[in-house]
Amino acid sequence: MEQVGKREGAASMPTSSDSVGQPVNRVEGVEKVTGEARYTADVDVPGLVHAVLVQSEIANGSVTEESLRASADRVCQAPGVLHVLTPLNCFVLQPLPQDLTFDLPLERRPPLSDLTVQHVGQHMAVVVADTLENATDSASLFAMDYTPAPAALNARAVLAQPQAPDEKDGQIRHGSYLPDHFVKLAEEKLQDRRGAPPGPEAVVSRVDAHYTTPMNAHYPIELSATIAQWDGDELTIHDSTRWIAGERKALAGYFGMSEDQVHILSPLVGGAFGAKSFLWMHVVLCAVAARAVGRPVKLVLTRDQMFTSTGHRPRTEQDLTLVADATGRIRSTEHHTLTETSTVAHFCEPAGLSTRFLYESPHLEVSHRTARINAPTPCFMRGPGEAPGLFALEVAVDELAERVGVDPLELRIRNHADVDQAGGKPWSGKHLLQCYEVGAQRFGWRNRPPAARSMRRNGVQVGWGMATATYPGRRMPAGCRVVTDADGRVQFASATHEVGTGVRTVMTQVAADVTGLPMERVSFLSGDSLFPEAPYSGASQTTATVGSAVFAAATEWRRRFVAALVEDRDSDHFGADPALVDVAGSAPGAYRERLSFEVSSDAGAQSAQAFQSFGAHFCEVEVDEQIGRASVVRWVAVMDCGRVLNPKLARNQVMGGITFGLGMALLEQIPYDEATALPIGEYYLPTHADRPEFDISFIDDPDYGLDPIGVRGIGEIGTCGVPAAIANAIHHATGKRLRDLPITLEHLMTPYQWQEPSHEH
Repeated sequence: MEQVGKREGAASMPTSSDSVGQPVNRVEGVEKVTGEARYTADVDVPGLVHAVLVQSEIANGSVTEESLRASADRVCQAPGVLHVLTPLNCFVLQPLPQDLTFDLPLERRPPLSDLTVQHVGQHMAVVVADTLENATDSASLFAMDYTPAPAALNARAVLAQPQAPDEKDGQIRHGSYLPDHFVKLAEEKLQDRRGAPPGPEAVVSRVDAHYTTPMNAHYPIELSATIAQWDGDELTIHDSTRWIAGERKALAGYFGMSEDQVHILSPLVGGAFGAKSFLWMHVVLCAVAARAVGRPVKLVLTRDQMFTSTGHRPRTEQDLTLVADATGRIRSTEHHTLTETSTVAHFCEPAGLSTRFLYESPHLEVSHRTARINAPTPCFMRGPGEAPGLFALEVAVDELAERVGVDPLELRIRNHADVDQAGGKPWSGKHLLQCYEVGAQRFGWRNRPPAARSMRRNGVQVGWGMATATYPGRRMPAGCRVVTDADGRVQFASATHEVGTGVRTVMTQVAADVTGLPMERVSFLSGDSLFPEAPYSGASQTTATVGSAVFAAATEWRRRFVAALVEDRDSDHFGADPALVDVAGSAPGAYRERLSFEVSSDAGAQSAQAFQSFGAHFCEVEVDEQIGRASVVRWVAVMDCGRVLNPKLARNQVMGGITFGLGMALLEQIPYDEATALPIGEYYLPTHADRPEFDISFIDDPDYGLDPIGVRGIGEIGTCGVPAAIANAIHHATGKRLRDLPITLEHLMTPYQWQEPSHEH
């Protein structure tokens, strides 16, 4: 992998303090590829029994008490069954405090709290048995009768209603929606309006278009799994989560316990993309079941249950208007989003966030509306807001370029924003123009013919497209513990998570680099709520957040070690100038008590500058219109994400993000029966056969304004802008302007009708 101005070297582990910036292999890689790595479902606890969920089959209404009681009684007699948990006998769980449900998609209605049904796939019962087979077979015996009620299955159905019913006394009534004011409060920060609309004399070119994106499933390789065990009033949870600190708080809230009584373990997570960022209701029910039977209980979701139980990206409808003057300068931008959430929690897909700042626009209006529908609760999914929002914005910019009559890249350069348009702050570091320049050169963009349908190869249409990528730079407070062993090995630990992104590896690199120790003498531990607290591993913030804590801990460790060496009369460095001491070759084990401690880092100074990562995507597609197939064959991406700690892992993250966006563009949507809301059909994902030829590089300019190690997150920016680049390339190949995702064979086989692009308002 080649970087801008740098070339990737060998992948061996450095043996001195020069590990940062090197393509080091994953520290847990051998265990993963040999099967030695242990995930939640692999944990063996003595006396373990198994739980299986029973879920609803209607979208709205209630289950009859008679049928529920009869089913539970029948299942209790089945072989191996130890307990059947239903709303009729469930431990009364406490509602969560508002600070945990206001800005996060945590459900306000505790599970099994009543007989109402809010969506298909809602948990209605839990069967606990001695074996997984007995639990699964017994759960299939449930036969519930329902009293159905009219269901709103999409945002348009909600808008067609005269008015949603109100909530009374803070309780969610059967079939009702949460009150409108929750939506408004949660979305105030997502609205923006500035400037006056341009006069008609300034308007030369205009785009008014409607874009849609479907429900997307996270679909990680590892199924969500939980093991719950009680020891008196102490609860231990093994869970496939990347939010152990928050899960600890939420479980303590549900059970009315102290957080000190809850211990969460999640050493490795097999993919998440958002599905494991929050506490889901099956985890709570597993803990309730373990309390009821007095034994450890394991609950592993099935693949089907993952679609209804761990969140999803909600549908969006986006109306976007761009107005440009005669020079191609954008004078007005309007971006209005309609999206969906559940009746028991709140989440708004913030599709218009990037529109607020990405291009100069004297007049701007951005708004979001969220409709409560009878569907599972949606949540953050890789690139939340940016991924669907940039699809609409970047396709609209391409359409505007066509109307103005300039190259799509040139139009973006003309409208480049030198400062943050939303807040007026200067960027901490922005190299988007360099991303454009380097990406265009590596791709060969200057050879792109402007006319659609002008490139053909081996009997298929060929098209080139591009789009801008962007994602926030974030940092939050975190803690880090350092333990020095007698043999001189140093362990750093934080309650963060290894979700497959290489967190343990880059944290080890940072620790080794700052302490001056070789990497083989340093380790980094995560996934235990007993470690110093860290935020959830999402929003591309972990490296900046936990890395700052590790940097602070390693800096303090080195200071203490040098001081000990200088003060120790038996040391070769006794009385030396601390600034000149080289710790290499010295033994820290003798000072292990002094070199074992905890530190914390704050969120940094983020008030004076705007922190944002940027990038440019360029792609080539082949479209076979005879069979309706679009293939992405070549991809160039240049990313501006601050300092690159490990180019191998960074390239891997961007490559995965692009593949993720490829699936979003061409394959992925959760198919539902529109009458019943039951999932139907299959969920298609990219495979190795869909992989394009990748050319991924980085500007690699440190951003020390955000954190002391100069990084901004890389995990999500790779997805942002990808669907738009593909849609733009397909337009170049076929002349078809497609505004609905995913782009399917039906879209591609529709006969092409050429229209002269309008250059006038």
